Amino acid sequence: MNDNNVFTNEKCVGCSLCILKCPCDEANVAYKKDDQYKVYVDDNKCIACGECLRVCKHEARDYTDDTERFFGDLKAGHKISLIVAPALRSNVAEWPQLLGYLKSLGLNAIYDTSFGADICTWAYLRYIETHDITSMIAQPCPAIVNYIEYYIPEHLSRLAPIHSPAMCIAIYMSKYKNIEGSYAFLSPCIAKSDEFNCPNTEGLVGYNITFKKLMEYLDENNIDFRTCEPAEYDNETHGFGSIFSSPGGLKANVEQYIQGEWIYQVEGQPDAAQFLQEYASERGDAPFLVDILNCQHGCNAGPGACRSEHERYIVDKAMHKVKTDTLESKVDHNIQPGPDFKQFDRDLDLADFKRCYSPRKITPMFVDRSELEQAFLAMHKPTSDLRTHDCRRCGFNTCQEMATAIAKGINHEENCIDYYRGILKQQKESGGV
Repeated sequence: MNDNNVFTNEKCVGCSLCILKCPCDEANVAYKKDDQYKVYVDDNKCIACGECLRVCKHEARDYTDDTERFFGDLKAGHKISLIVAPALRSNVAEWPQLLGYLKSLGLNAIYDTSFGADICTWAYLRYIETHDITSMIAQPCPAIVNYIEYYIPEHLSRLAPIHSPAMCIAIYMSKYKNIEGSYAFLSPCIAKSDEFNCPNTEGLVGYNITFKKLMEYLDENNIDFRTCEPAEYDNETHGFGSIFSSPGGLKANVEQYIQGEWIYQVEGQPDAAQFLQEYASERGDAPFLVDILNCQHGCNAGPGACRSEHERYIVDKAMHKVKTDTLESKVDHNIQPGPDFKQFDRDLDLADFKRCYSPRKITPMFVDRSELEQAFLAMHKPTSDLRTHDCRRCGFNTCQEMATAIAKGINHEENCIDYYRGILKQQKESGGV
């Protein structure tokens, strides 16, 4: 069961916290093997949000990325260019030395995704202007894209038809800079694998590398990159795209050009999923733009990050320096902090950065009334009082949800505390205790 992007390892004790916190009802499956309770991930229903990695107290959830393959192919002489997420500045203090080490391995080029974020902002606003858009959901986050494609595909028409910053910079490198070879992406995001493997991104980026797995690889191979000569990125100077990785980063970029519009900001699971469900049924006024991120603290503390959510001070300090440095560099040259949209209008074709989506709707398993009744009885819940205990120890918010999961075959009655209470009561009444 460990072939998935997100998977359960041998440390799982079946505590069900992953079930409780997951925004996708059927993505976690509880089972019993050799008298051991476990929970595995259904890869067909997982959106790779990483919430289970964040909340697991037993380090029982892990994920795969392309770090090993990347280094193997680089050593084999493959021509590879690296695209780096702006969150590197907040996750690795010695990031220029890290870039220096990676360049020493023979990378073709190293580009900063911040410039791709600038292109993304330009593309958003130009698309909105030319299509008279009144409300749109931003899509820099692949876990959010997964959730909409899987669970509310009827709402794809509101998802911005523009590529993410990572894809925007990859398209720019390929079509405008003619950089040959394969592209790898370095970031704290585990869901990027789904984006890059999607037919709608045409396989332009071939490797997804996370900060966490990269650092583990360097440690395991006794590589001290901190002693290397520092290096810089090979692409043009970026604007405020460097703060895209922070909560509200897109909002701050858009507000440089549009004032007075309602830009709604939401981060973290399950809040993001709950908002999307509500937004999907919205029939009245809706925000002009929804700046939505899967991770509560943005990409800077994503599931594949080096920084944890408890290091917000360090992260914010680093991002403040990035913002300040960007402002100072622009002031020195007497230009605005954001990207030069006029230059983009001259040099770029909006059509190159448009993206389409494919609905992959997951149909929930159906449970009829009789199956639900049998599940309640299996849990020793014959009365309405017992059926509204809602203690959540099973991993579900309500007894009704737990009974539904049992009826679906993705959980078992032994995970219910009333099951054991019922057994003890039966034994006591029969004189067995």
